[in-house]
Amino acid sequence: MTASLTTFRKVAFAMVTIAAAFFAVSAGASVASASGVYTEIKFAPNTDHGTVTGYINRGYTDVWVLDARAGQQMTTDLISHYTSASGTARFDIAAPDGQVICRDNTWSQLRLPQTGKYHVTLTSPQDDASYTMNVEII
Repeated sequence: MTASLTTFRKVAFAMVTIAAAFFAVSAGASVASASGVYTEIKFAPNTDHGTVTGYINRGYTDVWVLDARAGQQMTTDLISHYTSASGTARFDIAAPDGQVICRDNTWSQLRLPQTGKYHVTLTSPQDDASYTMNVEII
């Protein structure tokens, strides 16, 4: 009886772990726990948006990468949750060819010029800050 209970617990734990991983991907949310993030923004199936959260230290950058097509419209909204009196996160957006198409903003709406991977680079030039970033591509 004890062996089957142990097996049941292992299977239950594995199922909970898989369900949690599926929920995180399905929800379209990513979480950054420290500065220096370089990761992809994934949208849930059949959606046009995603949300990421993180914490950025002054002097570091977080880079979020996403795939998009030429002609699509990308709206990016960055909300800083202050951890000090002056901590405000900002972002730049670089096209697949490396050209910066948006610089030092907290909100933008752009018609994308190329197909490929776009890089959204976050900084907090004055102080540390936590943030939430919403990205929509239509």
